[in-house]
This record gives sequence, C-alpha cells and structure tokens, in this order.
Amino acid sequence: MKLNTFFSKVVPKESKFYPILRSMSDNIFACSELLIALTRTDDKDVREDLRKHIKTLETKGDHMLMTLFDELNNTFITPFDREDLNALGEKLDDVLDGMHSAAKRIAMYQPDSLPPQSVQLALLLKNGCELIQTAVGELDTMKKSPKAVKEICSQLHSLENQADDLYEHFITDIFKNEKDGIRLIKLKEIMQELERTTDKADDVGKIIKTIIVKYT
Repeated sequence: MKLNTFFSKVVPKESKFYPILRSMSDNIFACSELLIALTRTDDKDVREDLRKHIKTLETKGDHMLMTLFDELNNTFITPFDREDLNALGEKLDDVLDGMHSAAKRIAMYQPDSLPPQSVQLALLLKNGCELIQTAVGELDTMKKSPKAVKEICSQLHSLENQADDLYEHFITDIFKNEKDGIRLIKLKEIMQELERTTDKADDVGKIIKTIIVKYT
C-alpha cells in the first residue's frame, strides 16, 4: 500500500472547515440579495438602510474569515492544503468586500437613479453567489462528482464574461449619451465596482477548480 494511501485511510479528516466555508457562502448569497434591492430603489433612506445591513453582513464575514484562519493555525491535519483553504477563504471574503464597496458608492454618491444595467449586474452577481453556495456545499463530497463542481466553476466564468459585456456596453453608451460629467463619473464608478465583484466571484471558481485538480 502506498504511504499516502495509508495515511488517507488512517488519519482522521478535520471536517470543521466545511461548515465555516458554507456559512461564508451563505452570508455572501444573503448580501447579494440585499444588493439587488439596493440597485432597484431610488429612495435615499431605503438605500442607507440596505447599506447598513450589507455592512453588518460584511462584518460578520470578517469574523468568519478570522475563525477560518484560527482553525487553520490550530489544526494539524486539514482536508486540503492550508494554502488552498486560506486562498478560498480570502476569495470568498473578497466577493463580500466587493459588494460592500459597491453599496458604499451608491450610498455616498446618491445618484438620482441607477441604470437598469446595475440591476442586471446585481442579478448576475446573485447567480454567481448561488453557484458558489452550491460548489462550496459539494467540497466535502466532490470526489463523487468532480465534473459537476467543475461545471459550476465554468458557469461562474460564463457569468463573469456576461458581466464584462454588459459593463462594456454600458460604458460605450454612457460616454456617448450622458451630458452631465459628474453623473457620468458617479455611475461609472458604481458600475465598475459591481463588475469587479463578478470577477471576484469567478476567482472563487478558479480556486475551487484548483482544489478539484489536486484532490480528485
């Protein structure tokens, strides 16, 4: 029997990381739903209330990330390489930070209205967060269905491409038609932050795909 096969059978696997990662992905999904509501309203008071809720989830996510790091420091045997678990936690937190950053910009700049493309980007982001939820939920059993998890990662990349196209069309249109320079800058920054966050969701998929390659 090969040594690594022997150890894989006799060394107990630490499963406490999976609930932490699932909680992080659930938190991200909850935040994406709030972000959709934020892009759909022009009411300044409602915007501020939603921003505060998003900030609460962002803070909660920071605590979850710290818990993950603490467990990594205190655990001898981890289910995946420490570097991969660390990277996955950080990338999940990056998605949350991106949504919080977009929410802050909306609250600070207070545009009279947001373009419909902002809602479309937020919806793509929610779809991405839902895919992340599913992929993270399959990590502990991915050896049984690696193709399914890889497909989820491919879908995340497809959503990121859709977001890129949407953002590029928006930029082309706003520079062509918007006459108010200040409004143009405000909307560009908000939309750019939303699009960047879809990139971060794709980064989560890339880390998960790396884990699949190593462990299946």
